[in-house]
Order: sequence, then C-alpha cells, then structure tokens
Amino acid sequence: MKILIADDDALIRRLLLALLNKLGHEVEVVEEGLSAMKALESATPPDVAVLDWVMPGLNGLEVCRKLRGRSTKSRTYVLLLSAKAEKSDIITGLDAGADDYLIKPFDPMALMARLRVAQRILAYQQELQRRLAEMEGLLQRHNLLGEIVGRQGRSVETSLLSKPSLAGDGGDENTANNSRRPASSGVPSVGLLGATPFNELLVRAFTEIGLGEAQAEVLDDNQRANADSFSAWTPLILMREGVWLDLLLEADDSSAVAKFEALLGRVPVSERELLDFLAETFNLLCTRLKLALAEQGSTVLMPIISRSMRSASLNVRPPAQAKISRHRLHLPGIALTVSAIRQPAVVVQKSFGQLCELDLLAENLPSPSAEEVFLLNQGVVLNQRYIEKLVSLSHGEKRDFRVPVIPPSALAQYFCLGRIS
Repeated sequence: MKILIADDDALIRRLLLALLNKLGHEVEVVEEGLSAMKALESATPPDVAVLDWVMPGLNGLEVCRKLRGRSTKSRTYVLLLSAKAEKSDIITGLDAGADDYLIKPFDPMALMARLRVAQRILAYQQELQRRLAEMEGLLQRHNLLGEIVGRQGRSVETSLLSKPSLAGDGGDENTANNSRRPASSGVPSVGLLGATPFNELLVRAFTEIGLGEAQAEVLDDNQRANADSFSAWTPLILMREGVWLDLLLEADDSSAVAKFEALLGRVPVSERELLDFLAETFNLLCTRLKLALAEQGSTVLMPIISRSMRSASLNVRPPAQAKISRHRLHLPGIALTVSAIRQPAVVVQKSFGQLCELDLLAENLPSPSAEEVFLLNQGVVLNQRYIEKLVSLSHGEKRDFRVPVIPPSALAQYFCLGRIS
C-alpha cells in the first residue's frame, strides 16, 4: 500500500518509516499538516494516512475534516496517532473523520493489525468501485442498444432473442443439455467457418442487423487493419466441433465514427460512447453469426459479452495451431476488418483449487454432495467469486472432485483481464 506518515516527532517518523518499509509498503513522510493535506489532495493520494493529532500548520483533526469534506472517487483510510488517551479524545478523533485511532506510545504489532484491517477495507472498496463502474458501463450500453433498436426497428430486435449472458453470470441454457464435450485435438473443418462461406455469412449478418449492404473480401496475410484503430472482440465456442472462435472487429477512427453516424444519425459524445457502440453492434453481429451456425447444426455458446478498446497497443499473438481468416467489409464511407481466429477448445480436468478466472465450464457442474443437483450450467465463465465458493464447498470432501473446463484464449484474457497469463 501507499502510506503517508504525518508527524512532527522525528523519532516517530523514523520508527514508522523503518517498520513500514520493512513490511514492503510505499511510504511518504511529512512533518506538518499542510504538507499532509497537499499529499492527500494529489493526483495519486495515499491509500492510508497515519496522522499525528498535534502538528504545526493543520493538526490531525483539521486534516481529517478537510479530507472528508472533499468529494473523491478514492477514499484514503485515516489512522489517527496521538498521545491523547482519554475516551472523549478518541470519540472526537473518530467523529472528525478518522477510521481508526492508536494511542502513543504504540505497539508495532497493534499498528500492523490495524494496517491489515485497512487493507481489507480498501480491497473491498476497490472491488465495489469496480463493480459500480461495470454496472454504469452496462447501463450506458443498454441505453445505446435501445437507441439502436429504436432507429432500426424489429429487424434488430429479433436478433436479440439469443442475447448472451454476462461473463460469470450464467451459461447458455438452451444448449447446456444437448451438447457433447468438445474435442481436444486440432481445429476440425466446419463448413461455415471456411474463409469464403464465412465471408458470405458476415455480409448477411451486417444486413440483418441494419448496417446495410456490405461488400466483402477475404484478405491475405499481408493485408492488415490500421494500427491506430478501435477493436471489439467476442468469442463463440462450438461445443460439438471443439472449436474456440475469437471474432475481432477492427475499425479506424473515421470508419468507427461514420458507422456510429450511419446507424444512429448523430455524432458520438465521447470516445467511451463510441467504444460502447462498437461493442454493442458487434454483439448484435456475433449473435446473428451464432444463430446462423446453430441453424447448421452446431451447438454454440456465446458466454462473454463483447468488449472493445482502442487497439493501438493490441499485440496478442494467436497460438501456432490457430487458423485465421481476415475479412474486409466496405460500406459507404466505412471500412471494417473482421478476423476469425479458430483454435481448439481444449478440455482440461481441474480440481477446485486449480480453477482460474475465465475458465469456461465444459459441462454442467454437479454438486459434490448431490450429483443430481447442478451448481452451475455448462458455458458459465468462472470469476473469482464463483471460484471462492467452489473452493469453500470442496473443503471437507474426501474425494478428488474434478471440473472439466475450457481455458480462455489469449484474446479473452487480454480483453477481460487486461493481461495474458
């Protein structure tokens, strides 16, 4: 954690600095309240502030009150450190906005325990903020989807009948009980996944979601999308054929804006809105592709909602065994590239303790204690919350319980987690 120490006692400062450095924290030290306030109001404020009550300039109580009077996204955890030991003093300090109170001279073990409490609370706050940001993003996408449907009418609305669930919120129940486990060898030949038929499939899908009549061509390996572009990504998993299909849409700035204006009749108000628009329209497109594949007899999961980003830094290499086709689609004033990256959907048997975020359940997951009861459906994408619950359920079980999962592709890790493991 990043910790601020504000104390006018040089001995206390040295003591705290040595202890916190030994614990691996990033420490900033100041001697008085005005400097502490400046650090707390900076662009990168500390996670925790250890404040002396009696300091020159502003005292610890005044710093607390000023800090709590500000409206900020991040909330610094404040530990008030003082020789004032009366019950009334502790109450006054906490009422001023401190999260905890420690009396001088302090026990280093007590300070370490309080810092662990601070770390747990801050981790909870960060998780809550992350979830709120996700919900706000989904709300914005929902509003955009409503605008798209309103502009395009029933032709787009019908494509939402198989709207995919969010990652970690459930699988595709319509296909969960009617599929076999995917193969674990090389990528099989699937009729509609060939470059030429898939090209025709893309053109049809573009028309069906209201984007107009597109001209399409299959690109060779030397033709690529612009480096400075936007990208949207969605996975389709063909369970019976054992194929993980990453679909990647790339558009340069002018084409992305032109697509927005053509479909919604206005300009985007921000880059975030443009990214959400690309993700939502690509979601519609991939839903149509999923339906077309299902019509040909494939059992298709679309377990993760489309993600988008500015892709100037996108540099994810597909595995060597992957088969790739790239397709350039042209509409008036718009040029888009769709890459179809086909690789084996390899099933791995894992214990609960070996499960990783984004692992996809290859089969319905029965309860360890009652196999006729399913804990999770096939196609669910595991998140940390699910994994923690499964690990806790496995405690006390005497048998080695194994879960068949499909590990995520490199693009899935990059778009969902921002990294590749």
